[in-house]
Amino acid sequence: MKPLITLLISLLFIASCSQDNSVDSGNRTGMLQLFLTDKPIALKEVWVTITDIQVHKTGENWINFDANGHSVDLLTLKNREQLLQSAPLQAGKYTGIRLEVTDGHIIDAAGNRCDLKIPSGKVEIPMNFDINTESNAEIVLDFGADKSVQVTQTGHNQQCILRPVIEAQFASQPGSNP
Repeated sequence: MKPLITLLISLLFIASCSQDNSVDSGNRTGMLQLFLTDKPIALKEVWVTITDIQVHKTGENWINFDANGHSVDLLTLKNREQLLQSAPLQAGKYTGIRLEVTDGHIIDAAGNRCDLKIPSGKVEIPMNFDINTESNAEIVLDFGADKSVQVTQTGHNQQCILRPVIEAQFASQPGSNP
């Protein structure tokens, strides 16, 4: 759990130094913090690259939340959380999170690498959440590598496919203060 938090805090710091703070300060905003976690699987490494994160506000189009790109070994997140991104959003009701997963590979127990084929790079996660003025909403995205990675053996070759299975839950009650 502590390595995930450390990674999330590091990503947050890096993102805060480079993010476009185009949110109008005259608007009422709150903070959304997205955390990433994973359950154990019988592999050494499962790397994925998330190149875009969007959120959907009720009655509006998808809003870019983060486009900095993050590569992470999901297995370093076993039973712990890591901050993926934290940024202000306009107060209101939101109905989903969208991730674009563009690249990945696994390392099996024998140390062999297999590049992941990703049939659909966009993963939509339905979740209703509120962003309240001057408060945090913390959401944990559980990237279930055990359900997402499929390895098939064809002769001497392996084919590795990633069909992301991601569950979302609140890390803290919406509206809590930092």
